[in-house]
Amino acid sequence: MRPILELQDVSKRYSVRRGFFDWRKRSFYALYRVSLELGTNKALGILGESGCGKSTLARVALALEPPDEGEVRIAGREPFSLSGAERKALRRRVQIVFQDPFSSLNPRKRVYQLLAEPLEIHGLCPRSEFRERVAEALRLVGLSPDDMGSYPHQFSGGQRQRIALARALILSPEALILDEPTSALDVSVQAQILNLLLELQERLKLSYLFISHDLPVLFFLCEEVAVMYLGRIVERAPTKDFFSTRHHPYTELLLESIPSPDPGKKKRRRLVRGEPPSPLRLPSGCPFHPRCPEAQDICRREEPALEKKAPAHYLACHRR
Repeated sequence: MRPILELQDVSKRYSVRRGFFDWRKRSFYALYRVSLELGTNKALGILGESGCGKSTLARVALALEPPDEGEVRIAGREPFSLSGAERKALRRRVQIVFQDPFSSLNPRKRVYQLLAEPLEIHGLCPRSEFRERVAEALRLVGLSPDDMGSYPHQFSGGQRQRIALARALILSPEALILDEPTSALDVSVQAQILNLLLELQERLKLSYLFISHDLPVLFFLCEEVAVMYLGRIVERAPTKDFFSTRHHPYTELLLESIPSPDPGKKKRRRLVRGEPPSPLRLPSGCPFHPRCPEAQDICRREEPALEKKAPAHYLACHRR
């Protein structure tokens, strides 16, 4: 089956001023030659630290921003080559749930208004059916239809995220982009939302593009994980093989950062040198080499391509 979402060699540049008194601009890559695909009823995790380009990836994948290079395809169609009406219909097939439910829901609107608005924008059903569709969406995420008349501030953080999830699901999408949807929640509430996402995926045959910096969450929900560093995908691997294969040095450092459940067990940790470089002043060669404990001369000269190293395992590293 054709993937619901495809990115092929996608790059996205932004321009910034050189300084407060210098209005000249210089550009940098927020995404650089990113390729991935999201199959039907699959969950792909995007892992990386803050500033690596995860949220830019979400905006480009939703066709909210056009790529400067490469192609984005939703259900096999390139959205930026379509008319406005066709693009809107195509966007309905991929929806997003944002990180912070406290800011993603309009505090001046009741729950009914928040969930009915997408139905009105896309004209999916007569207005007389709005209330029934909203009630169905609320039941789907474990809330009561009686909550329709309430405002977002009257709910807990977990309940607000369920409302945001209901708003995305009311359009019957085929895929959801989940931009760190549990990071603003308590640990116990995180578990409830993750279990709900698994139930919804099984019931509705949804696909997930799950963006996070939390490795255990991605291992729990996703079949495959792509690791990003400075706008590049440096590794893609199935989660079932993540602890039985050799990884990119950056991925290995992320794995070492996971706390051990045994407080008496000491983990061997390697020293990470320095901070991520500015996207405006990237080093030559591999962008990770100034921090890499195993950097070689070739790493300083040539940027490695993302290559297949094993079945379903792709790696951008000169190390053999």
